[in-house]
Parts: sequence; structure tokens; C-alpha cells
Amino acid sequence: MVHCVTQQQPMAGVVVGDTQAPTAPTNLAAAGTTATATNLAWTAATDNIGVTAYDVYQGATLKATVTTTSYSVTGLTASTAYSFTVKAKDAAGNVSGASNAVSVTTTAATDTQAPTAPTNLAASGTTATATNLAWTAATDNIGVTAYDVYQGTTLKATVTTTSYSVTGLTASTAYSFTVKAKDAAGNISGASNIVNVTTLAATTTAYCASKGTDASGEVIANVDFASIYNFSTATVGYENFTSVSTDIAKGTSYSITITPQWFYGTYAEGYAVFIDYNNDGDFTDAGEKVFTKSATTASYVTGNITIPTTATTGSTRMRVAMKYNGIPTACETFSYGQVEDYTVNITASSTVRMSSSEPIATKKETSLTVYPNPASSEIAIEGVSNDSTVEIYNRNGQLVKTVDLKSNGNKISVSDLLSGIYIVKCFDTTYKTVKTTKLIKK
Repeated sequence: MVHCVTQQQPMAGVVVGDTQAPTAPTNLAAAGTTATATNLAWTAATDNIGVTAYDVYQGATLKATVTTTSYSVTGLTASTAYSFTVKAKDAAGNVSGASNAVSVTTTAATDTQAPTAPTNLAASGTTATATNLAWTAATDNIGVTAYDVYQGTTLKATVTTTSYSVTGLTASTAYSFTVKAKDAAGNISGASNIVNVTTLAATTTAYCASKGTDASGEVIANVDFASIYNFSTATVGYENFTSVSTDIAKGTSYSITITPQWFYGTYAEGYAVFIDYNNDGDFTDAGEKVFTKSATTASYVTGNITIPTTATTGSTRMRVAMKYNGIPTACETFSYGQVEDYTVNITASSTVRMSSSEPIATKKETSLTVYPNPASSEIAIEGVSNDSTVEIYNRNGQLVKTVDLKSNGNKISVSDLLSGIYIVKCFDTTYKTVKTTKLIKK
């Protein structure tokens, strides 16, 4: 009998009995890195039988398997750090240790795409000297950062919101406005649609008269409201400051501080503030008496005024009155005290701008502590951070002293000041506040 033995052959491409892993690839390096890609290359690994492929890792994630000693990585994110390694493997499935790690940070994105043009530009609330613009936001592949508002071909303002209140216009005059969007890379969109506006004819609203008959002994020394910060020492019963104005936004609360000045003693004064919210030429409508304070000998009075959302957009009158020993009415002639009129421009909530002289983004008028008060030689400041600048003004509104608390601490010498009443104003850059109080120098 003949016995036949059949010998089993190994499968094609598989090395029987190979348990030795390749050496690790070396000299892994990256080149030609852009915002979204980089090119990897390395020195080949060796193996007792032969290296068949390389696994490329992005961090701990297998990115690709290649048979060459280079690989182009794509799909990366701009300005982002990445780490890469490579492992070799052979036909038996043995895998080497990792190569050296190479770290790559992609470059910043090169943005050359301009935003879309803003749309639906429209004007509302046009008066003889102002109009309110609003538009639909533009879009951008990265993001819109600001809008340039043009009056004709002249750049009027740059804003980050989708609305802007234009002031300083001339009565009975035609204007055209457009808006362009821009991004962080400086790409600028085409112009929006053109909106044409003709301001109203100039009119003089005949507001009722109000005044103090005798202001020789007591006057309103300072009115502090939104961006209005007005000093006066004139001894007349009525002062017209309608050329002094501020923007106030619907639905927003503002503090008001009124400071009296007495020439022959200290008197009890009552206060009232009126705003013609519907711009109808009077202060008799509901809610137009916006602040009152009973008679007091305080060196200043303060309160808050919230602008109603139903107020008429545009410029209107604000009246501030101080009356000896009683709260004044809007149209009263009284014996002792003073009345001052101002202009306020009522805007949509997102269009309020601080005055150009305001050095801090957020204005918040609150009290702070100055002691001793009255003082003769030195005062200490409390209620603000050390990262503050203190300005001291005399009764005429003149800046007489500036002190940096960061350099000088919270103590300020006032020995060089003349006797009298001063305004102390602290600009706190840490908390983005402006705080005001009064100082009496002995």
C-alpha cells in the first residue's frame, strides 16, 4: 500500500513565523504648512522581511495608511496646533513603535472674501436736524465686524450694530445714505441700497416759559446726564442750553446728578426734570415729569431716568429746574432759583453713543467716597480700583488737577486748591465706570 502525504503551502503574501516588528520610522518632519494642510515626510523603517506600509497618526487618531515615506495632510483648521507620528508595519501585521512626534501649527486663514452688502436700509424719525438709519445685517464667510455709514460719498461713522442715528443735519435739505459691511481682514462689501432723506423745515417749538425771578443767591452749577456734563455759574433765572445735547436710548436707564451753587449761604432747594417724550411742545403728558426731589440742602441730588419705549424718536426738549424751598412745575415762574433747557435725541436702544470726550466704553455715574470732606490738605478716595484716574474741576468747569491712583495710591493732596466747591470725577478702567462726587475745600 502506498501512503501519499500532502504538504500544505503558506497563503500567498503571508510570511509564516515572522514575529519581528519593523524599526520605528525616524526623522519625521513637516513642511509647507498652510492654514488647512501640511506635508509629512520621514526616513524609511527597516524590517527582517520587509516593510509593507506606514500608519500616519494625527494625535491618537489614525489619519491614513500609505506605502510611501510621505503624506499630505489636508482638512486642518487655521491657527490650530496638531501633533503627528508614524508607525511602520510588515506583511505579518507586526507594527513598529511610533516615530518622533512632529508638532505643527497651521497658519492664520487668508480671508479675501468680502461680506455681502447690507440690505433694506431705511430711515425713520427724520427731524430738521437728525434721522435714524437701520438695515438688515450682512453675512461673511468668517464674520462681519463693522459697518461704515456713508452720507453721500463721505464716511459718516463706523458702527458695530445695524442702526445709526445721524445728527447735525441741516433743515429742509436732501441727503442720501448708504452702508457697507467689512470683516476683520479689511474686506469691504458693496454698498447697500441708497436711502434718500429730506430733513424737515426748521421750526421753533414754543415751550412754556419758566424761570426764577432772582438767581443772585442760588443757581444750578452742574447738570450731569448721559453725555451732558454742563457747568454754569450765570446768575440769571433761565439759561438756554438747547445747543447742548445727548443721545438717549429707548428702554435704557440713565442717572442724573444736579449740583446747586449758593453764594450767600446754604438754602433748601427742590428739583424737577421734564422731558417732552412725544415732542409735542409741552411737558404735560403722562410720564414727562421724569425726576423730582423735595427741598434739601444736600450738596447735590441724583436719581435715575428710564426712557420709555413709546417715546418719539428724534430730538426733543429736556428742562431742569431748581426752586427754593419747593418742587418746581414745568411752566412756573418762582421767586428764587433757576431753570435750564437742554436737547436730547431719543434713539433706538442699540444706537446710543457716548460723547467723544468719554474715555470709557461704559458710562455709569455713581457716588464714591472722598474723605475728609470738607478737606484742607489731603483727601482719600474709596469706591474705585487703583487703576483709576481722578480729575478735579472747579465750579467753572475748569480742570484743575489730574491724579493717577496707580502711581499715587488713594491719597491726593488738595492743599494747592483754593477754598470752594469742586467736582471730583474718577475714571475707573478696571470696572469701566465713571464716578462723580463733590468736594468742599476749606
